[in-house]
Amino acid sequence: MSEVAKNPFKPLEMWDNTMVTMKEGDEKKNVDAKHYRIRYLVGESEDKRFVDGGSEEISAFSEKTLFLIPSIHRLTGDPFHYDHGRVETVSGTDRISEQTKELRRHAACEEHKTIEVIFESPGVECCAMTKEEADKKQVPLQYLAGYLLGKNDGLLKIATSKTVVDGGHEYFENIHIIPEATIKQMACLE
Repeated sequence: MSEVAKNPFKPLEMWDNTMVTMKEGDEKKNVDAKHYRIRYLVGESEDKRFVDGGSEEISAFSEKTLFLIPSIHRLTGDPFHYDHGRVETVSGTDRISEQTKELRRHAACEEHKTIEVIFESPGVECCAMTKEEADKKQVPLQYLAGYLLGKNDGLLKIATSKTVVDGGHEYFENIHIIPEATIKQMACLE
């Protein structure tokens, strides 16, 4: 694997409590679960609103919002890009502190459960450009963080979200299958 530009965006894991319907034989039942997602932090904002509390004074209310994206890409010689249509938001200081966790990159670790992979991906959509500019472009690098599902037959399988039901069963979503030959760099996230 070769050296590539370090991803300046921080990976975060976030989760929500949810209910899922499980089928046991002919019977369906609702069970508690947690839905986890790994995203890159691409922006923050602090909104301040004023609320009439019923007295002569106006109270200030402040709320923080995070802007998150599932993957980042970079064309040679260009800055980092992401699909603006896929930006997710998480609002509320309590929700952010209680339901998100910043992940740290490690070059090597013993167990690879959560990883970041940098690979060549010709399928990444990019910005608007002229026909001539597009003709000059090379295959971009894509930066993707997620849950490692396995490596076999020269393929790496990674999911960007998972649901864990009570009892410990895990179900993965948004699965990417990446040829190992296209991978430029890989790091563990903890």
